[in-house]
Amino acid sequence: MKQRYLPLLLFLFLFTNCTKNPDSVSNLHLKVEPVRELSNLANIQYGSNKDTSGKIVSLTMDLYFPAGATSAGNYPLVMMIHGGSYLNGDKTDLTSYCNILADSGFVVASINYRLGWRVGNGECKGDTISLIQAGYRALQDANAAMRFLMTNAKLYGLDTGRVFAGGSSAGSSLALNLAFIHNNDLNLFTPVEFSLLGPINTADNNLTSSFKIKGICNMWGALPDSNLITASSATPTISFHGTDDNVIPYDVGYNESCSNSIRLYGSACIQRRLEFYNTPAISNFVIGGGHDPIVYTPGFLMSNTSCFFHRLIKGTPISSKIYTTLESSCD
Repeated sequence: MKQRYLPLLLFLFLFTNCTKNPDSVSNLHLKVEPVRELSNLANIQYGSNKDTSGKIVSLTMDLYFPAGATSAGNYPLVMMIHGGSYLNGDKTDLTSYCNILADSGFVVASINYRLGWRVGNGECKGDTISLIQAGYRALQDANAAMRFLMTNAKLYGLDTGRVFAGGSSAGSSLALNLAFIHNNDLNLFTPVEFSLLGPINTADNNLTSSFKIKGICNMWGALPDSNLITASSATPTISFHGTDDNVIPYDVGYNESCSNSIRLYGSACIQRRLEFYNTPAISNFVIGGGHDPIVYTPGFLMSNTSCFFHRLIKGTPISSKIYTTLESSCD
């Protein structure tokens, strides 16, 4: 009889001892990362690459967070890109814009990118090929910055399904290109640059995270080809432009009004294409206004942009419309 109960007693002894083991399954606790407060960060490196002189340069961004933001949040992201004709400018140029968007509940990334091309001596004397290459390098950088943010989404409390882009002038063109140009477009639209500089989604860092732009803020920017906007690529866009812009055409024209330069497709053309594909598009035009119309304050621009983006997030229906006065499109 004692032999019959010996295995049972042995089992109970082992089970009792296991439950007292501090390393047993019942006593394990999953490690949970502590919630961190998030505050504005400057000069975060997202990659590096050769500039026009062949020198390796660090590529950096600044991050702006909503008040009280924590790493446990799930905040929508806006990438903002400064202008400067691919020659100058800095991520700090858009500080006031970024602060307004952060106050509206977005995490905002303002990026630097590689600059420089041969402008020549005199009006319309620039080297168009080097201009196209400058824009291509900048697009590689913007793509790398977005991959960096998607990879580090948990670190910065980002919602990877609510990603927006915007900018001014050349930066706005980059934001548009970030949404509308993909690697499978490159052999068609920029085959020389693709061959010379490589894909747009592998430069600067080795990160591979993908992203999709949900909406665009276009401040006096343009696309290199209106055919980039298709039924599958059409992305909701809010635009701001002066109708007499002689730097980047508000409709269709040439860069810097130089017929020997790049042909560009500006806000009015973008508006028509998006409406054709039944995609929300709001344009604000200053009649007779030039490049970067002075009547547009950061408050006006970003309050309307924030409203447009929040409506996209909520799924609120947006009727496409063109405004020619300083009327808010946020109803």
